[in-house]
Amino acid sequence: MEIQRVERCRKRIEDVRCPVVKGLPDDVYHMLHHSFVHIIRLRRSIENADAQVERSREAILESREMLQRLRLDGLV
Repeated sequence: MEIQRVERCRKRIEDVRCPVVKGLPDDVYHMLHHSFVHIIRLRRSIENADAQVERSREAILESREMLQRLRLDGLV
């Protein structure tokens, strides 16, 4: 049996395009594009960190609840 790999079409951050500004030199446009890509990467990184912090908080609450239940049952 052969496992087939499913390729998903995913947009890469580098594929994001900046709005075209008429009369803007190419080198300035490329610098603007790279800055835009960097900002998007930073934003995604912050969003991921926020999600990880939220999961950590949930894990802390679950652990505290479990410890409290164990204490009530006299196991700790």
